Amino acid sequence: MSERTPKGVSERGTEGQQDEPDTENQGQSEEYRPEPDDGAPTGERRVERTVAIYSDPGRASLLVRKLLEDDPSWRENSEVTHQQILLPLQEDGILDLEEIQRWAREDGSDITVVVTEIPRVNGSRAKAMEMDFESHLAVISVAALGPVAVMRGLRREVSRAVDALMYESLDEARAHGCPLARVETQEDTRTVYIAPGRPFPGRTWMALGMVANNEPLLSLPRLSGVFAAGCATGAFGIFYDSIWDMAIHLPGWRLAIITVSGILFLTMWLMLRNRLWDHPASVGGKRLAVVYNASTVISLLVSVISLYVVLYLGVLVISLVLIEPGYMAESLEVEPAFSNYRDIAWLAASLGTFAGAIGSNFDDDSDLRNLTQGTRERQRYPRDEEQR
Repeated sequence: MSERTPKGVSERGTEGQQDEPDTENQGQSEEYRPEPDDGAPTGERRVERTVAIYSDPGRASLLVRKLLEDDPSWRENSEVTHQQILLPLQEDGILDLEEIQRWAREDGSDITVVVTEIPRVNGSRAKAMEMDFESHLAVISVAALGPVAVMRGLRREVSRAVDALMYESLDEARAHGCPLARVETQEDTRTVYIAPGRPFPGRTWMALGMVANNEPLLSLPRLSGVFAAGCATGAFGIFYDSIWDMAIHLPGWRLAIITVSGILFLTMWLMLRNRLWDHPASVGGKRLAVVYNASTVISLLVSVISLYVVLYLGVLVISLVLIEPGYMAESLEVEPAFSNYRDIAWLAASLGTFAGAIGSNFDDDSDLRNLTQGTRERQRYPRDEEQR
């Protein structure tokens, strides 16, 4: 593989890369050639079309590479190149479709496919894939594919795009039997888009897809300061019998309220302290701002709840090891039972989530801001002088 900039690609597409953490294959291209045709002379290949795929760094590129490694049927008799590159954005954070259309016209390929994490909408409708038959260009949003069966969805949309864009119009593609369901037209444009298939409303499904892109379960190492502060507070609950006495006398509903309050407090603290709330002007309008912020809240909730579960289990195990039943009976004048240990761990872990807000001050700010898609985009796509 050799590093290259695709023919016709604006320098805006790669602006700001040097300050970013290296991502596998960033700025590099891969080529996938068809196997020799059985009916052709030895060493000759039959190429019917060339397909250029551009993808965002990160999860989008990982999915594309996995897709191409599976040797899908649409690659038969196709010469496919894949390049991971920062895709251009407009000032308001929307994908710069005009610039990408220029790439498609100038890269010399029969078909151009762009795969991005950026959510895309038409009014209130989410767009899983948008197709421009004039430029033979398709733009696929990984976010709109939802949180589950993403590879299957990506494989389906890429196959549809490659088959349909061999023709000059939607009607011609349908006349040749291309399976194009849920196709919507757009006013004042020459493009069409495919709405996502999903069990929820389109923007809800897309917000859940953005949560999957954020990978909240993998973000726990970035919250090491939060976890350390929670563990310290949890240890306090284990070693002081006043916490034991309070825990075993509090009813379950009060303990639940303390837990929920701690989780919500830590979630809001992380969001506000790290400025993770997205404003409409920075993400393409009010509708998209709602989607971005919903995905941020859900991602943080998943991360904090996961951290709480780990903290609770750790405190429970340590309390079972360290708190001798006879000493508990003597101190609290109760018959020791597992429920006592459960309640002690419950209260101690819940108090630990409040202390986690203090611990977040010791976590790396840039790591915490990378928890959500909106802030990742603003860091990955810094505005150049023309955009300021």
